[in-house]
Amino acid sequence: MFKKSILLFTLILAGCANPGDDKVEALNTLDFQASPKTSTVANGNPVELESLHNINQKAIASLTSEIKAAHVNGLRSDDVLANRDGIDNVFQALTRLEEFNELNNIYLKDQNKNGLVQIGNALKPLTEKNS
Repeated sequence: MFKKSILLFTLILAGCANPGDDKVEALNTLDFQASPKTSTVANGNPVELESLHNINQKAIASLTSEIKAAHVNGLRSDDVLANRDGIDNVFQALTRLEEFNELNNIYLKDQNKNGLVQIGNALKPLTEKNS
C-alpha cells in the first residue's frame, strides 16, 4: 500500500509541475552563427539597415520583457540559489538575448545587412508565437 501511495503522489507532483517555457528552451537551443562583415563596401542603405536594426531591437525587447515577467519578476534570492523551476535556464536565455542585442548593434555599426537579417530570421519564430 505504501508503494502505491508513493507512486500516486509522484504522478500527482509530475502532473502539477510547470512544463519548461517553450521560448526559453528555444533560445537556449537556438543554433546561431555570427555573420562576419562580407566586404568593406556597405551592403545596404542606411534607412534599410536602421529599419532591420529597429525590428530586431523590438523583438529582443519583447522577448526579454515576456521572459522576465513570466519567470524573474517576484523572484527571491532563495529561488535563484536553489535553482527552483530551472531558473538558470531562464537566465541563460536572457543572456542569449543580450548577446543578440550586442550583435544587432555591431551589425548596424558595421553596416552588415546579412547579419541583421540573420538575427531577424532567428528570432522571427519566437516573436510570431506572441501574436
